[in-house]
Amino acid sequence: MPGILPTQLLVIQPTPFCNLDCTYCYLPNRNNKAKMSTRTLHAIGKSVVASRHFSDNTTLVWHAGEPCVLPPEWYRGAIDTIEIAANRKITRQAIQTNATLLSDDWIAFIKDEGISLGVSLDGPEWINDARRVTRNGVGTFRQTQAGIAKLRDAEIPFHVIAVVTADALDHPVDFAQCLVATGAYSIGLNIEEIDGTNDKSSLLEGDQEKAYGKFTSRFMDTVEASPNPPKVREYERFLLALKKGGNPTRHMENSPGAIISVSRTGELTTFSPELLGTPSETYDNFVFADVHEISDVSQMFLNKSYLKALVDIHSGVTNCRKTCRYFEVCGGGSPSNKLGEKGRFDSTETAFCRLSVKATFDSFLERAGVPV
Repeated sequence: MPGILPTQLLVIQPTPFCNLDCTYCYLPNRNNKAKMSTRTLHAIGKSVVASRHFSDNTTLVWHAGEPCVLPPEWYRGAIDTIEIAANRKITRQAIQTNATLLSDDWIAFIKDEGISLGVSLDGPEWINDARRVTRNGVGTFRQTQAGIAKLRDAEIPFHVIAVVTADALDHPVDFAQCLVATGAYSIGLNIEEIDGTNDKSSLLEGDQEKAYGKFTSRFMDTVEASPNPPKVREYERFLLALKKGGNPTRHMENSPGAIISVSRTGELTTFSPELLGTPSETYDNFVFADVHEISDVSQMFLNKSYLKALVDIHSGVTNCRKTCRYFEVCGGGSPSNKLGEKGRFDSTETAFCRLSVKATFDSFLERAGVPV
């Protein structure tokens, strides 16, 4: 059984609300405009940030909703509350945003706090606006680009995460050129997947593996041909796997403690952040503790539902290790994805795995002239 890792990401949900209504969103309750209370923030400081699992290398990620729907003043107060309760400073913060609400106050706050910023953009306007829409069904490409322009003007570095849907597969060059043109220092490609409350994916319609492999190869060709090309997260992972030379990657999402997530109301979970809020009688809705009811986050690791999830997730990782030649690349995959596609943690290959790991890795090998 795997040991508990030091926490690398502490994901805190300031609010479940999002001003967009993307078709593939996995988050439940994103119509709820409630925000995390001072009482809950204080409890997070005392039970999580003050614990031995949290360190100066831990990144606090404001996520699981659109963070920028709350004003910067709320975050200043939230950080102060957590730091006072924990009696320690938070040295690393990150936000993933749709960038449509980036005001001058937000720009100043991001610079003052040194926050690591990620922007969600799904390529060219006609592709992005098919899925990333407002609550009135209006495309968001131009609003996001306006936010990106503010980041560039303020010289704030940022990365971009793009969700790849079936709409993008025939347009790798346009997709890459659009993302490179943002000025991001790094690009990450997430496939549209079955996860959390999202129960469908356009990439599961027919055999898309060859098409996705061709997409990633042509995408990389285009990125590398651009002046001062940004890094591509998937290619960096590919290079890291080659350097490790037989030492498997340990996947954060199936490693207990590596990611700790806290809901707006103080419910705690570990493993995939997407599990928080996912209904499950078997695992008690993945609520392994409540920050108001514990003195230290380590108590979460004694919870019966956590221990059952740990056993089942480890069984799935073991099965992957035994049966998959790509295990050294992904380390056994994402529990939330396995649950979404297969309905159980002890399963092995998923469509997400075939596309984002196998087809992607093979396309990079072929680009390097290595027979697959």
